[in-house]
Amino acid sequence: MPMPSLGFNRQVVRDNPDFWGPLAVVLFFSMISLYGQFKVVSWIITIWIFGSLTIFLLARVLGGEVAYGQVLGVIGYSLLPLIVIAPVLLVVGSFEVVSTLIKLFGVFWAAYSAASLLVGEEFKTKKPLLIYPIFLLYIYFLSLYTGV
Repeated sequence: MPMPSLGFNRQVVRDNPDFWGPLAVVLFFSMISLYGQFKVVSWIITIWIFGSLTIFLLARVLGGEVAYGQVLGVIGYSLLPLIVIAPVLLVVGSFEVVSTLIKLFGVFWAAYSAASLLVGEEFKTKKPLLIYPIFLLYIYFLSLYTGV
């Protein structure tokens, strides 16, 4: 949840990174993306690993103190909004405008959630420089889901 006002302790994901939880989320996203395209599972896992590496390198260049495991965990767990919107897209898929708005909402939610967890106090002013590549990464994840 990107909103700290809701009372969730969001820093747990960044402070105690794990591998198996985000991997389970990524595999679940891969399983719901399987509809007629089995090759997408390896693509999603590869994009998760190398996309997280790219975000990690960008965060380090911008002056952030994050570890690669933290970035893997945050990017993996932040796929949950795309998993939430997947069943909604099945229902409203025939309405193109509504479907596009739901896709944009899910990608913005995921990107903002990931960026807000990765950006510490040390480089708060450079947050837009990190949100943009994260946003592009989640657009790529969504395009793998939709088959575009």
